[in-house]
This record gives sequence, C-alpha cells and structure tokens, in this order.
Amino acid sequence: MKRTRNWTILGLLVVAASVVASTCAGAELKSAEELANYLKSRIGESFEIPTTFSCDVLTAEQRDTKAIVFKSGADWNKPESIVWEWAPLEALPENRGKWFAHISEVKPSEGLDEVLVAASSGGVARIRYSDKKVLFYGNAGGNTHSIAKLPDGNVATASSTGAYVGLFAVPAENETEGAKEPTPILKKYELVGAHGVVWDAKRKILWALGYKYILGFEYVGTKEAPELKEVHRIETKGTAGGGHDLYPAPGYDALMTTGAGVNVFDPENLKFYTVSPMKRVKSISLSPEGVPLMQRAVEEWWSETIFYGDDKDSAVGTYSGARFYKARWFAPNDWSDGK
Repeated sequence: MKRTRNWTILGLLVVAASVVASTCAGAELKSAEELANYLKSRIGESFEIPTTFSCDVLTAEQRDTKAIVFKSGADWNKPESIVWEWAPLEALPENRGKWFAHISEVKPSEGLDEVLVAASSGGVARIRYSDKKVLFYGNAGGNTHSIAKLPDGNVATASSTGAYVGLFAVPAENETEGAKEPTPILKKYELVGAHGVVWDAKRKILWALGYKYILGFEYVGTKEAPELKEVHRIETKGTAGGGHDLYPAPGYDALMTTGAGVNVFDPENLKFYTVSPMKRVKSISLSPEGVPLMQRAVEEWWSETIFYGDDKDSAVGTYSGARFYKARWFAPNDWSDGK
C-alpha cells in the first residue's frame, strides 16, 4: 500500500476531537460549500494518509457475491482481515439468493445495527449486523443500484435501466421475527438512470439521483400504504450529470455525488458544487475524521482495490481478484438516521 506522510498521533487526536465536536447533539452541521472546498483539497490532491482508523470498510464484492467488512489498515488478503460478511447465496433459498448477483450497494443503517444491500440482479435487503438475520428482502428489478431505509422501516430503491425509484412496505412483524418471505415491490416512480437514494432526516425528504435530475420526495401515507410525492426536481449539469452515487458526509449538511465527476449537492439551496472531474467513481465516502474513500472502476465497472482518491492512487486495501463495485467507511450515517 502506497502512503503519503503519516499523520502524527497528536494530529489525529486534534482532527478526531474536531469532528466529534461538530457532530455531537445540537452542533451545527457544516455547509455544502464547506464540504465541496474540503473535498477539493483531497480528491486528486496530496494529503496525509492515516495509520490508525476509527472505522472499518464495508464493501460490495461481486466476484464472491458478498457484502464484506474489512479491517482498516490490515492486509485484506489475510482471512483475519474480514470482520464480517453476508453471503446471500448461503442466507437465502437458492432461487432468491440469485437475486443478489452483482451486489451494487452496501450501506450501514441504524448506527451500525443494520447493513443495507442492493444488487443489479434486483435483490434488496436489510440485514441485522449482530446475527445476520434478514429483516427484509425483495426483488426491485430494473438493475437495482441503491437502497434507503425510511423512518418506519419501509424501503426505497433505485433501478437504473428500469428508470424508477421503487417503494416497499415492509411488514411490521419483520422487525422482530425477520423476513420469512420476500416483500413485493409496491410502487414505482419514474426517474431515468436512477442510481442513488438517501433519506434526509432533517427535511424528511427522500433524495433520488438519476442521470439528468436529482428528485426530492416527501414520504406520505402510512406504513402499510406509503406514497412518495415529488416536491423537488433539480437538473444535473456538467460534472453532476450522469448521476451515479449519492451519500452523506459526517459533520456536513450535504450529499456527495458522483457521475461525470465528483460533486456536492446542497439540499438546502438545491444546487451542486463541482469538486473534481474525476471519472469512473462508483462510490464515495468520508470517515468521521474526514478521510475520503472511493471505489473507482479500473477494469470495466470494478476494481480489486479501494482508493483514498489522492493524487498517488493510495490504496485503502486490496483483495486480490476481487470485483469491488462500491465501498463505504463502516461508520454511522447520522444524517439519514436522524441522530
């Protein structure tokens, strides 16, 4: 693994303390413009790579069809580096496990209590981290690329070639008993090139990113009969076009996006900030200390390496022969969880 200069322990403590202070209850989140400026100093630039980490790395690995959490700073080719994994072909009946071929999305949810999974073959699921119990699963169809948990446990999805945002009404008993059967998709909402969905707990809006637009939906109705009502439609232009990934950044009231480049979306002022023209970025994530992590396609749509995104192509980790599609720091998503 290539590294720039190591952070000093003192430097790490100062940065960590700053982040904790900025994200604690009642603290004001930094703006989208501040996030864009911060990312500009990191993406494609030289910055100090840490030697210790506050969180591990959650990956969507398509060769073995698994969601895997790797230990940060470890050699990912050693078995002891794997902290947790979920294999749908083992967890579900064969005919349904196949729905999860080509896992395309992984996200932590409810702190680190759940892992959300989506796959290009249509499979979507909520997995309890502690015992890997499947709390919900279904088939969204249409080349699914993203999943978001809604406040009542229901689920929204994004399907790219299907060109829609999907909505699932998850049975209440699943929360305690687990999913005994798949939940059928309830409704579809048109969005060309739908690739990303994220719940905005502050505004009570579901943001959905497509090729040409980012849409904002109000979540209305009941748990048993939910609805999405479109209230925002913002065109994606320039480097924000061809929208692919959509994800919050801890400590900021903003969303990071990828597509024709790396961008920041301001959900308050409904505008984009360009960060970098870097292409082929399948996912982007920021650690609580402010360290970027990205998955950039090296071969077709995958890579065996997860990157920091700096100018030296420094590796967060490499799993030889893997086909990583997306990766996230395995850190709580308070922006969506509402904490």
